Amino acid sequence: MGIELRSWRPLRLSAVATIVLLGIQSWTGDFVNVFVTTSPQQVGGSIGGFFQAMMSDGGLLLIWHGMEGILTLLSAVGVLVVSLRYVRRSVKIAAVLGLVSVLSAGIGGYLFVLSGFTAGGSSMQMGGSFTFAFAMYFLVLYYTK
Repeated sequence: MGIELRSWRPLRLSAVATIVLLGIQSWTGDFVNVFVTTSPQQVGGSIGGFFQAMMSDGGLLLIWHGMEGILTLLSAVGVLVVSLRYVRRSVKIAAVLGLVSVLSAGIGGYLFVLSGFTAGGSSMQMGGSFTFAFAMYFLVLYYTK
């Protein structure tokens, strides 16, 4: 194993920022799930159909949740990019798995909206992927202690 000459601080800060974003994302997702009423609907399998369903049924709160997802994805990419500067393979693996989990959660959300808010499996994919991503970014912190 090589000697780590760089400070872990930039990577730890980016991992903490991603964990905070995931926490906020989870809270707003739960809020949307409990308080935003969606009705099953026919949604075209296009990006336009996706945005139409979000606007017509979920309104601002659902759009906010989606925008937070995009910020979380960008943050996850940032963690991976910063992790590539370091020697420790465990850090890189946790960062890659965290990014894959964030992507999986986003795909689950996209598919849930395209299903007309009826695909429970896609909703479960969002939640399960979030949980795994959360764990991976805590592993990034653990491996950089």
